[in-house]
Amino acid sequence: MKKPIEKKWKLFLFAIVGLLVITLAACGGSDKSSTESGKSDGKASGDDVIELVVNSWFPSDADVPNNVWKPWEKYVEEKTEGRVKVTVHYNGALAASNEVLEGVQSGLFDVGDTIALYYEDSQLFPLTIGELPFAAGGDPDKAAEIMQEFSAQYLDEIWEGVVKVGVGSPPPNHAFSTKPIDNLNYMKGKTSRASTELEALLIESMGGTPTQVSFEELYNSLDKGIIETFFTTKDVFAAMQLAEVAPHYLDQPVKIAVGTALMNEDFFHSLPKDLQTLFVEDINPKWEELYKENARKVMERNDEVAKMAEEKGGSVAKFSEKELLEFQQYAVPVWEQWVKNANEKGYPGDEMLESYIEISRKHGVDLEFLK
Repeated sequence: MKKPIEKKWKLFLFAIVGLLVITLAACGGSDKSSTESGKSDGKASGDDVIELVVNSWFPSDADVPNNVWKPWEKYVEEKTEGRVKVTVHYNGALAASNEVLEGVQSGLFDVGDTIALYYEDSQLFPLTIGELPFAAGGDPDKAAEIMQEFSAQYLDEIWEGVVKVGVGSPPPNHAFSTKPIDNLNYMKGKTSRASTELEALLIESMGGTPTQVSFEELYNSLDKGIIETFFTTKDVFAAMQLAEVAPHYLDQPVKIAVGTALMNEDFFHSLPKDLQTLFVEDINPKWEELYKENARKVMERNDEVAKMAEEKGGSVAKFSEKELLEFQQYAVPVWEQWVKNANEKGYPGDEMLESYIEISRKHGVDLEFLK
């Protein structure tokens, strides 16, 4: 598939920035030799210390850095016996969450993590099926297993110009509201934050009005009544103290994100063959394991979130199985639109949907609402 012109320009700009960084470093009067700096001419001898530069868009004290990147950094250095040193830049210091793919491809940094929803118009598109409403039953473990198997069918498309470090899922998104979620039509006539076009379609299907609000303005927008409902994870709800302005939520997952980490292809091929093998067979799978474990650790704090909401006068709702199936019908137009989008992008959308449903069923998730 051809890359859009906009994407080519982004890659060009990232390449220019990368060259500028290298030039400034060279002019900085460093006395380090190529061996001391960890990299030589794209190859590494057994005595070189190779620096692996990571860009993470999370702040350094967030769950993903503490549960994934910091332990992975230590694991890499231990497994390679000090031959590879990991340097992680947090807070999107090298690239924002929606610029990671271009940053990795251009070589601005060696590894980066991102969420598939930011890349609906890129080669990562096949991953976005796992982010549709009620996919994987909102279970991070099953979501990771399903997406790892599903994405294996599109290796050439998804990982063009990059090397897959891993695919996984963070904790699921729940529905939160300024007013009690006491029936299936709780969103009817209300404004709701929409972060993507498909999310906006879900909100419209539920009778709500999608409203664009930046993540940073979420608290103030709820406080001022600009929006009345939204979807997010429980850890974000707790960290941003959103119980103060929207203390009601549905304790059943609505959707789940697909996280991925990518490695620059040239960096990978510059590694000695034994290290390439080590990354493919051990170190990269370790990232997936840590990412999955992170979701479990975060979800262990769910009871604390319920208590936080109740202390602010909130309520925790839960639908019966029959009600939940009816509630899930709101998502059908979203899945249908995803198939149309896939077909327009040149993918076999209907076949992809059938494959995803079958793989989900194999992993114990029956997407009954799509029948």
